[in-house]
Amino acid sequence: MRPVIIGSGMGGLTIGLILKKNNLNPIIFEKNNHYGGSFWSYKVKRYQVDTGLHMLTRGSTGELPVLMKKYISKNIFKGNFVDQKAYEFHLRNKHDNLPGNLKEILNFRILEKEDRKAFVKMLLHFLRITRKGTNFKGSTYDHVKKYIKSKDMLYFLNSLSWMCNGCSIKEGSLSRFVDMFIRQRELSLGYIMKHLSRTRGFEEDWYPKGGLKKVPELFVNQGLDVKTKSKVSKIVIKNNEVKGVKIGNKVYKTDLVIHDGLVKDLKKMTNNKIKIKTPKYDEYKAITIWLGFKKKVANWKRVSKLRIQESLDAPHWGAFVTDFDRSLAPKNHQLFGMSSILHKNKREMIKEMKQSIEILIPEYEKYLDMEHIQIVRAEKTLQKKNNNIFTLPEQKTNIKGLYIVGTDTKGWGNGGTLCADSANRCWNFIRKDYKYKK
Repeated sequence: MRPVIIGSGMGGLTIGLILKKNNLNPIIFEKNNHYGGSFWSYKVKRYQVDTGLHMLTRGSTGELPVLMKKYISKNIFKGNFVDQKAYEFHLRNKHDNLPGNLKEILNFRILEKEDRKAFVKMLLHFLRITRKGTNFKGSTYDHVKKYIKSKDMLYFLNSLSWMCNGCSIKEGSLSRFVDMFIRQRELSLGYIMKHLSRTRGFEEDWYPKGGLKKVPELFVNQGLDVKTKSKVSKIVIKNNEVKGVKIGNKVYKTDLVIHDGLVKDLKKMTNNKIKIKTPKYDEYKAITIWLGFKKKVANWKRVSKLRIQESLDAPHWGAFVTDFDRSLAPKNHQLFGMSSILHKNKREMIKEMKQSIEILIPEYEKYLDMEHIQIVRAEKTLQKKNNNIFTLPEQKTNIKGLYIVGTDTKGWGNGGTLCADSANRCWNFIRKDYKYKK
């Protein structure tokens, strides 16, 4: 019997690719009319926009890029992705690239000298608690407040919290915040010195040529069998073992099911036979303003810019995606996107984001050819201080043959990175339970 994967988000596609490349042949059932979940693109007039502004992070060692290099092609990035040059942070009249090593931190113009020193001390603290395997209880702010010397440092760290957690520094999980800086679970003195002193401590970010939908296409093109418009309503269970899934009035027999959907939906799908801690679900939506320009209005040279708010509100992050792929807009036109986490009144946020755009691209409205306001789900659940990696459910369930993946399950990173990490964890359980060889 073929394994069944419920849902074709990046969690479902990554575990599907792993199974496929390990001589299993999964079938993926997707209730919507397209695969990829939050990784998708669509047309607005003559422009192609993504579901939110995205970059693929950790191009060298991130879970998703490493998985793609292992199972698709070791040269997957050549010809399929374009690297981003830097994140440029703006606070009032100050701006500088996000620092990637000790030298850059000590020269970071957004912060004053004392703040920079405190930032280094905070980073060393992160290295220390990571080596100890700390459980990271409490909010990020609870742990780093002693290093905050000014409001500007608070605003800067708060912007990083929104980037990695989707919420403010006083709400966000420390585990994911630390993961933004310390990306290796087992640390050595050599790694620490390299991390602090090498040319760029932060790894490159990439944009997929062809738009965001290119990423799931690369997976599906490996021969994955995805059935769209196929909603699984029930997981058939007998004697605490998976026996199949129900689609419409038909039952598809299988002894292995992987669920890539909301964990809370599993209770209904299993007639309450599953015993699992359901994550606390907070609305986590991103608002993006997509703008098409009828001429070249700026040359950011593949640098994205983030405007820090002088409060605990979410920052505004913008980029010209046509810097990475000109085909996403008509010839000689530009396509720009600015995203933020939707955390208050929509109209108020749009007004504030347009003010940021005006600062970054003066008189931008003169050249507008298209405007599109978009609101999409960024991830399934926020990782707040009481809902972090350590409290999210593991990939293995109490029902034999039933596993789970996705951003509301245990794993490191966020977005596609977390999906890939959850898929790797899932495969480790499956391989052991079914005695598959490496």
